[in-house]
Amino acid sequence: MTIAIMKDHRALSLSAAALLSCTIILSGCGGREAHPIASTSAGDTGMECSGINREFAANERQILTTVKERSQAQGKNVILGATGVLLFLPALFFMDPKSPEKIEIDALRNRNQVLTDLARSRKCAAPKSQLGELYKKLDGGVKTTSATRGG
Repeated sequence: MTIAIMKDHRALSLSAAALLSCTIILSGCGGREAHPIASTSAGDTGMECSGINREFAANERQILTTVKERSQAQGKNVILGATGVLLFLPALFFMDPKSPEKIEIDALRNRNQVLTDLARSRKCAAPKSQLGELYKKLDGGVKTTSATRGG
């Protein structure tokens, strides 16, 4: 009888180890790493007004793209969460809790603030953001940093 108990215990230990291994492997599938840009660049010292405006506009286009990606990821997380809770528990391992898009959006916004300050210091016309309403939504209805500074 003790041999049978030992075999059951060993099988249970192997099953637990296999489940733990699968959990660790699957948890690595849950999303991607953030790739934020630096707020300053070595080329900032030689940048002219037109270059500042071009980069500012390109950053805003990237923000729009990243916001769309974030929205899709949040929708996917809702679906996976509901599926995991109601039907298939391993679906929870494919959720993306990291929110790399937020980190990237914040980095792009910081870069654009640096570009705006650079434009001011060079006596250029300050780049105009086309995303004021989007920024308000991202900030939860709070005014953006440029609005609170009076600029």
